[in-house]
Amino acid sequence: MLLVYICLVVIARFVYFPLHFVDGKIGTLTIGFSETPSDMISLIPFFFLFDRYDGWLINIIGNIAMFIPVGIVWPICFRKLDNIKKTVFAGICFIIFIELSQLLCPERHTDIDDIILNTSGVMIGTCVIFAIRKATNSDLA
Repeated sequence: MLLVYICLVVIARFVYFPLHFVDGKIGTLTIGFSETPSDMISLIPFFFLFDRYDGWLINIIGNIAMFIPVGIVWPICFRKLDNIKKTVFAGICFIIFIELSQLLCPERHTDIDDIILNTSGVMIGTCVIFAIRKATNSDLA
């Protein structure tokens, strides 16, 4: 379970707190309904992925890599996640929760691209762990 908590803390760090410094410190999280501008929500896939800022490649790699551990750790820790479909579904639910919670954070973006990329990370991690399980089970047979 420690690995699950570590995954959650690392994801929360990158999702809710800006990576850039504000006055020499990591920016603080602010919450507010009315302050959320409509341009912070993107429901069109891949619309802003490449042109919003120069760090688009790091954004893609980071969004995928950040959720690979979820796909690996969750099926190890939660017995009910006993197949790829269940694990990916649980990951998608978690990702949607994160994206919806960002609606409360004026500096954060709620983006369909994040859902797609994060889900890709969960799928990669899930495929890795289930391939390892399959390989070790076939070796034992």
